[in-house]
Formats: sequence, C-alpha cells, structure tokens
Amino acid sequence: MSMTYKNILVAVDETNESLIAFRRAVQVARNNVGSKLYIVHVIDTRSFAFSEGYNFDMAEKFTNNKKDLLDSFEKKAQQSGFTNIKKIIEYGTPKHVIARDIPQQEEIDLIICGVTGKGEFARFFLGSVSEGILRNARCDVLVVRNT
Repeated sequence: MSMTYKNILVAVDETNESLIAFRRAVQVARNNVGSKLYIVHVIDTRSFAFSEGYNFDMAEKFTNNKKDLLDSFEKKAQQSGFTNIKKIIEYGTPKHVIARDIPQQEEIDLIICGVTGKGEFARFFLGSVSEGILRNARCDVLVVRNT
C-alpha cells in the first residue's frame, strides 16, 4: 500500500538536525507529485515570559531573523527543483502549534521534524518538541535522526 502526501510540514530552526529533516522533507515532497511543502518556524513565546519588559524592537528583529532563516530554506528547496512552498512563522508553544494548529489550518498530512538530542534536564523543563509532536499530531509524523 502506497501513501501519498499532499501537504507536508517541516519544522525548522538553526540546528543541524533541522537541516537534515529539511533535506528529507524536500525529498519526500519531490517524490509526492503535486505536494506542497510548508516550511515552519515557531517562535516560542515561553521565552518572552522570562523578560522583565517586552521589547517590541527586539521582537521585530527576532522575527526578521526568522524570516531570513525561512528564506534560506526556501532557496535551498528551489535549488533542488522544488518550488511549491509556503513559509509560516507562528508564535506559541512549538509542539502545540506544529502538531495541532498549523496542521488543522493547512490540512497537513505529514509532519517532518528533527531530534535535537537535548539531555534529560532540558526535556524535563521544556519538553521535547519532537516528542510533543508525536503525542499530539493527528497526522503522520516522520522524526529524522542525525545518525
């Protein structure tokens, strides 16, 4: 039985694991003729909770930096011959936005993400994004490992 994916979401950030997941996502998208690739970055609003005052200028610079990040991923996909792309920047808790919100809005049928390899301490406080996606997604999830 063969599965065809039409709307493929790849979660990206600045990590090497994210780049590996992105490359796999482009490969899967190219193999699924007519599919659309959603390149997504979620700005974790929990990090703003620790700052004393919300600095709008700093937030705007941060958002622009993430737009540049998504533009660089889009360019890589286009260089490999894949052009049906939508870039999305959202705010919130990454594991919820990636697993639930965007898939519902965009009718995502496959989520691809990397594993950062955080230690137990970081997972205890932040929770693993990839684990949260696996637990909460209502569509197929491909977790790509850096092996």
